[in-house]
Amino acid sequence: MMKGGKDKIKKVGGNEGLGGENVKEDNVAEFLVRAKNVYSLYKGKEGSPNVVALRGLNFKIKPGELVSVVGPSGSGKSTLLRILGGLQAPSAGHVYYHGKDITKLSEVQLVPFRRALVGYVFQEGNLISTKTALQNVIQTLRFAGKSIRESRARAVELMELLGIKERMNALPGYLSGGERQRVAIARALANNPEIILADEPTGNLDYANAENVMKLIQDLREELNMACLVVTHSKHVSSFTDRSVELRDGRFIGQHGADLDLAELSSSRQVFISPDGTLTLPPELIPVIDAFGDLWDINVETDPHGNPKLIGTPVSGIQREGQSDMMNWCPVCNAVIEGKKFFCDSCGAKLE
Repeated sequence: MMKGGKDKIKKVGGNEGLGGENVKEDNVAEFLVRAKNVYSLYKGKEGSPNVVALRGLNFKIKPGELVSVVGPSGSGKSTLLRILGGLQAPSAGHVYYHGKDITKLSEVQLVPFRRALVGYVFQEGNLISTKTALQNVIQTLRFAGKSIRESRARAVELMELLGIKERMNALPGYLSGGERQRVAIARALANNPEIILADEPTGNLDYANAENVMKLIQDLREELNMACLVVTHSKHVSSFTDRSVELRDGRFIGQHGADLDLAELSSSRQVFISPDGTLTLPPELIPVIDAFGDLWDINVETDPHGNPKLIGTPVSGIQREGQSDMMNWCPVCNAVIEGKKFFCDSCGAKLE
């Protein structure tokens, strides 16, 4: 159990540290973070095309909300996290905190913004191996200009809050994986951020420790009314969050949980083919093809420019077995689901 709570941990004011002039106000009261039409391009190696990591993403996080972004390696999760945290500028688009556009800020202005509003937790923990757990947290506070006495008191307070006070004098090499990640979370909380951005925070942990870390993040959110964004490849980890979005090839292709906003999904829904040959279809396509059954002929044709096209034709007379008799309810929006479907027609939630 954590000790302390909302009365013990003071929160930093929402607009402190943003700085800058001529910033755009946008939904100040409702959203802590809002990303609009965010693109990220990386220059390809010599002779190779540029890599588009993010493709026009729209994304919102409310104060105190626990959200996850789920996707495989290379889908753009870490790039999105860095852009939302002000560690990397988008190639195009805007990121707003409390309605203020941080993409307009200089690096000098971004430093106090990051210290005031954002805490970071990384997969490796990134602890300094030659410093104790306590010293790792103290150093973060010292960089923020706190006195030695104030920094030590705050660090000890966080060690107690996270249940590792008895291990605060140990070096990282003598801590378990779960303990190291708790120290990393303590360091992220040091400056009372309004949001924690966690990049695969359970990636190096076993199942039990991964669950413990996610339950801890849940407790912190409730106790401190702090928002948290977790990027992960694990759907089990995402099950601990209020809402999750699925990211593939730099686009959001699905959204599950509370307060769904299908408008955040890409307007140009694409079919994704995994290396094992599995197709991921846009939810709105499922009801259109549903009546034609499971068996399709696939042929390759060539357009006038010589580009190959896949043409799918349903095989007549093949219908989904028991389709007309099957009825269920969507676990997210409670809409009636008729027949065998993989996505809800109403909200786009994946049906498992």
